[in-house]
Amino acid sequence: MPKSSPITLRLLGAFTIEVSAERPAAPVIRSRKARALLAYLAMKPDGRAGREELATLLWGDTPDAQARHSLRQCLLSLRQDLHVAPDLFDMGRETIGLRAQSLAVDAREFLAVAASTDPDELARAAGLWRGAFLCDLALDIEEFDAWRQREQERLAGAAARAFALLCANADANHDGERAIDAAERLVALDPTREDRQRTALKICARYRGRDAALERARQLTSLLRDELAVSPDAATRALVESIRNGEIDPAPKPLAGPEAAPPSLPGKTISPATASQGAPAVVAAPAPTPTPTARWRRPAMAAALVSAVAIGAVATLGLATGTPHGLWTTLKPKTPPGVASAVVLPFAVDAPRGPDDQAFARLLAHDLTGHLARYGDLRIVSDRTADLYADRQVDVAAVGAELGVAYAVVGRVQRTDGGLRAHVQLVDTASRMTLWSDHVQREPGDTAQLADELARGFTHALVINMVYARAQRLQREPGQPPTIADSLLQARVGELRGYRRESVVQALALYEDVLRRAPRNAIAKLGVARMNIIGAMNFIDLDTPPDLKRAETVLADVLEHFPNWATAHYTLGLLQKYRRQFAASLQSFQRSLELNPSYLHARGQVGALLTRMGQPEKGLDMVRETIRLATPNDAALGFFYLFAAEAELELGHAPAALDWLQRANTFMPGSPLVQAWLASVYTTIGDQPNAAKYIAALKQLAPAGAERYASRKFGPIPPNGWPRTRILEGLRLALAAN
Repeated sequence: MPKSSPITLRLLGAFTIEVSAERPAAPVIRSRKARALLAYLAMKPDGRAGREELATLLWGDTPDAQARHSLRQCLLSLRQDLHVAPDLFDMGRETIGLRAQSLAVDAREFLAVAASTDPDELARAAGLWRGAFLCDLALDIEEFDAWRQREQERLAGAAARAFALLCANADANHDGERAIDAAERLVALDPTREDRQRTALKICARYRGRDAALERARQLTSLLRDELAVSPDAATRALVESIRNGEIDPAPKPLAGPEAAPPSLPGKTISPATASQGAPAVVAAPAPTPTPTARWRRPAMAAALVSAVAIGAVATLGLATGTPHGLWTTLKPKTPPGVASAVVLPFAVDAPRGPDDQAFARLLAHDLTGHLARYGDLRIVSDRTADLYADRQVDVAAVGAELGVAYAVVGRVQRTDGGLRAHVQLVDTASRMTLWSDHVQREPGDTAQLADELARGFTHALVINMVYARAQRLQREPGQPPTIADSLLQARVGELRGYRRESVVQALALYEDVLRRAPRNAIAKLGVARMNIIGAMNFIDLDTPPDLKRAETVLADVLEHFPNWATAHYTLGLLQKYRRQFAASLQSFQRSLELNPSYLHARGQVGALLTRMGQPEKGLDMVRETIRLATPNDAALGFFYLFAAEAELELGHAPAALDWLQRANTFMPGSPLVQAWLASVYTTIGDQPNAAKYIAALKQLAPAGAERYASRKFGPIPPNGWPRTRILEGLRLALAAN
């Protein structure tokens, strides 16, 4: 690689690194400590630190010789992972540095432009801010975590200044949309800061109106009461009274339309979907009398609760997860926010064999918390708060009431001679009933990597089961249509069975209904696009033919407004894959994984794309790894089996392909796509009777989809393009023969 190849290190939000060479690459840094070391060096003014300093930072609890050895091993691992950037490091006898000529670090650039007063520079700062510094890299190492916290506070302070100036400038120019967006992002930095909440209340009153601002004030009162057991301070109460009396001057051009609804507070309302309308005006509540539990919480847990709320706010606004932010919403009082609220309680250790077992259990619980927090419509209590329940007998019902969460994730780990076993349960805190449980057995390996892998798999399954559980709780008021939030939740449940026509059609109808009621709802827009794409890809006969042009237009609009939304990049990758734009599709799926590493759907699609790009061995390895990461009952396994079958067939392993497809057929009964793939494999091996059998099943399940594929014009393969894989060519021949 040429020495001048630019390297971009993103430390705001989740850690990512990109190398822009002749073939752009996004290297994966396997070791969490290696990521920490790279971030620490990148934030040094000269990009250099002493070996002793680094050893103390990351291995300070070990003897000096061992710490030095661990540092050398970490550097070796890091250089192997960054083989595409061999000139990045400057190794000295006593120091280690980064060559800065072609290195760009978003956090350092952010600090430079956020200190400006120039509007363009401030806008640049806003674009760079993706969330808290290294939000996914807590190591439970005192020296490093203290440094990380200091950097987080320094950068958050700079972000607050930038967003406050952007808000003031936009308001002075009567630009309501930008003023609202800046105020929302300012509040998200710390939702319990009332001075920032007052800024947002004023902006809301000026551009959204009195009722919207009063509803926001009601939610703020609830937030402060539930999380900190306090009431709004005198300045906030005075502002609310001024708003109620109409003393806040409206903007010359107030925002109008169906989306001019009260906003939800970060940390309280997680779903970015528009919900019920017409909430009552707020009356600032007096401070409640603390219960004995509240008295214990306030001195010991106040800081931890602020951290929990702040993390919830980051998830809400998509600064860490890529979920869209700035969609001003409201929920009915006492309605649980978003899809779910949960706490990951400290994991127990069965038959511990040493202190490392307890450290692993703690790391796994923390990683699971971090991965769940990346899902924008979940409210996840911080690991700092959850750790207060360690080494205690706890009643999940009491924990649920105390933290205001609907679900608790409890787990156990046990080290055996053959490796490690982890068992996780999802528990309803109100009823104490176990809603889901699963276990995974793993061979011994690097502790940090093993914990991260287990957390990714459990996260995917937990999110799906929280969606199911929340959907079962929905209760519609007699004579009233479902709220927008409820409709979106039901649509998500339908998507989980996206291999069946009735489920996809139902989900599409729900998304379309939401768009009729709230035409700018980004989640519904993306859902409509995705259902049309899935209809085309999975042989689903929608009520009308899939409209991919509309899907493309909607995707462009959504990504313009929410460029860091993992699901939007995933959906774009699906469209590009269907259109055989494989290189672009691979980039979209990889971006989705950067934003949410536990997104197993995107990981599986990367493997499928590698197969179609002429690398079936790599594709199969990637798919097998995805299956290994998933829990045994993961709802997405059926599609991963299909991807494995395609790779096996491409490698000439037809019996193995049939084995994968039979598993998929068991996992996804009634799937037209599985019937199509079975027909293809049987055609490829010359078994015409079975090929005809599955073509008949395909045509019965999806007559229009089968006809659409049979008549599809693939066109000639362009120079340097990828030939059609055996699975696609076999299906074309099967349809032609039957």
